[in-house]
Amino acid sequence: MGALKFVCLSDLHLGAAYSVLTWMDASGKIDLLKAGTTLSALGKALRETVRGLSGPELPTLVLMGDVLDLGQSQFGAVAQAFKRFVEVLFPSDEPPVFSSQLLTIPGNHDHHLWRSAQDQYFLASLNLPAYRDARFIPDLLQHTQLFAPQDITCDLMTNVMRGYPHLAAARARVGVAYPNFGLRNADGTRCVVLHHGHYVDATYRAMSTISDAFRGGDGRPRTVAAIERENGAWVDFLFSELGSAGTVGADLVTLYEMLRDAAASHQFSQQVGDLLLGKLSSTLGIGGTTNITHDITVANVLRGLVDVTLVRGAESERDSYSTVLSPESVSDLRWYLGGPVFQQICTESEPRTRDQTRPQGERRTENKPPVFQDLSFVFGHTHKPFQDQLAIDAYARPVAVYNTGGWVMDQPTMTPTQGAASVFIDDDLNLASLRLFNDPANGKMGSVRAAGVGGFRDADNPLLAGLSAALGPTEALWTEFTTQVRAATELHAKVQLKAFFPAPSAA
Repeated sequence: MGALKFVCLSDLHLGAAYSVLTWMDASGKIDLLKAGTTLSALGKALRETVRGLSGPELPTLVLMGDVLDLGQSQFGAVAQAFKRFVEVLFPSDEPPVFSSQLLTIPGNHDHHLWRSAQDQYFLASLNLPAYRDARFIPDLLQHTQLFAPQDITCDLMTNVMRGYPHLAAARARVGVAYPNFGLRNADGTRCVVLHHGHYVDATYRAMSTISDAFRGGDGRPRTVAAIERENGAWVDFLFSELGSAGTVGADLVTLYEMLRDAAASHQFSQQVGDLLLGKLSSTLGIGGTTNITHDITVANVLRGLVDVTLVRGAESERDSYSTVLSPESVSDLRWYLGGPVFQQICTESEPRTRDQTRPQGERRTENKPPVFQDLSFVFGHTHKPFQDQLAIDAYARPVAVYNTGGWVMDQPTMTPTQGAASVFIDDDLNLASLRLFNDPANGKMGSVRAAGVGGFRDADNPLLAGLSAALGPTEALWTEFTTQVRAATELHAKVQLKAFFPAPSAA
């Protein structure tokens, strides 16, 4: 077995009241100055487990999106919560377990991190010789290179980490890759692709859907660049910056949470549309009656957009209560892997360095598509962890698919498929899922365990065997974690229940 290389976590939603990692008392009051009991227990158990699998080089922690709840929490709250995360995973009084060089792959709730990275890279590129002496100005970077991401730093996370002397001394840094991050072995037989998962979800490709509706397309762009170019602003507008939108944002968050529950309805979608129209009017001066084309107004498009995204998304979530992916989601996953991801693997098999950036208009030499015998895909977003294999026409073998789940309780009912996992990757690009928890069923929560995708991969997967063995010496720590996360999910569900069904006032 190779040494542990990467540890992947997603959907922590740090800063949000509904994150089970947030400290909360019995009445539902939160305190971001304290590390949540679940977070503390996770940190202790995870550090010891990782320590037992690591080699001389410390593994990299990969934060795969929605780690910061910028979509529904204020920046100050998010930064405060990330400090608690850093204190738990990088304690100053212990030898380090993870490398001080982290990687983040932004998702829909923290898409703003990518927007900041785009701006940073754009400004830095203006000083490159290829651009400084040219007659054109480069456009914003639509995505990072797959196998060798551009050198971009997440300033928010990096600055928080360097606020601690031991991490400042280690020159701690959080790099950014978006929306995909790829790994490949030396002989080109094995590849791993990591993605938050929001662009597998049709809700976050709504602008492509609307655009294609006028042209008879299917709303599924061919390239990663096209997906981000067409939908990035939509993701920002509705999902990544609500935490900073004041009262309007708070009201919209409330409606969004209600849409995720059984109360989703056309009436709610109209209310959301009205709120968005109000924000457009107050910030950009665009009224609902503004004509776009052929008597189609901004109000028509916006209300229809909300209806086909939020409402239908909520309905599909309710329909998939007992499954990890709906048939529509499986279809979208096949498309994303067989289309944009395959295209990116083929065209970026020989990635350029930053200094080799191609000026606009230069003719491109196509690279020979690599043939990977073994592809694995890791994503989160759904809050429903699983691992499986999926046959896709573009690849010779079934693709190993791992989902990292999520750490939220944003509705008042337990969902047996909801929970969290951490995916481990070793030097040889073997993968294994550390299944951390699922919502308790009948008051019981399963134990932490190691899991693979089944079939031929598991039979010859040393990392899966090694992770299973590593859980033995840390069993007591993981048992305590299970106790804490069960209590947290039950408490958050109770608080949500009170919010959805408040007690009647006394007459």
